[in-house]
Amino acid sequence: MSDEDDYMSDKFLAGLQDVRPSLVHNRGKKRQVEIETKKEDLKKRQREATAACGNVDNARLQQSLNRPLTADNKGFQLLAKMGYKAGSGLGNQPDARTEPVGITIKSGRGGLGREAAVAELNQRRQELRRAHLLSKAGIESREEISTEAYRRRATHKAEERKLQFDIKRCQQTCESLDLKSGITEPDLEFFWPPKPKDEEESESEGEPEVVEEPAKEEPYTPSEQLKLLTGYMRTAYCFCYWCGTHYEDTEDLSTNCPGLTRDDH
Repeated sequence: MSDEDDYMSDKFLAGLQDVRPSLVHNRGKKRQVEIETKKEDLKKRQREATAACGNVDNARLQQSLNRPLTADNKGFQLLAKMGYKAGSGLGNQPDARTEPVGITIKSGRGGLGREAAVAELNQRRQELRRAHLLSKAGIESREEISTEAYRRRATHKAEERKLQFDIKRCQQTCESLDLKSGITEPDLEFFWPPKPKDEEESESEGEPEVVEEPAKEEPYTPSEQLKLLTGYMRTAYCFCYWCGTHYEDTEDLSTNCPGLTRDDH
């Protein structure tokens, strides 16, 4: 191994440069590092002072603009000679400007249109967030929003969730009762819970059978499905879903069951 390749040799260590002042032994290099550090600190202080000065100048400028011109002001005296009166507008038009054009000193380094672009972006984000929340709540953006309308929608959604829960429980109960009676297929498709996709695929992979497809029935609403399910179980098995009771016969069911709906119970 040559002396140049030996990283433990003095020649290799001498070639390294460390800019930390505490480890620089050469006075010239140490002085140079200190000067660079002081320059960076000075630039930082100047940037902070410029930003603070811009804010102070803006405040002072707004105070000056809000203060009306005095009678000894040269500009006011020239305007008065041309017929200007304090408080009136400039020019012959009745809607002439009565206040000077607003001025704001720009202290930042952003572009001239950046503030307007950022404000427009924030407004757009708020609109999108509002539209997202409205769509999540089931409210159209153009639709009028009120406390009563929100309560109606919340009540309607709660009723829909309760209805779906009752349908699911009824399907499970109906399937159990049918299987105990030796029935292998439901009278209506929605009488039993829907089969998982895996079971449907396994059944379709079996031997093909030529079966005539039954005519498709008109879809029922959830409330109609629940009504048909409970009515079927009452008629076929003397079972009331709302009571949760399996009655002995039709007479026992009509005598002891309060009614056909949840409200009756």
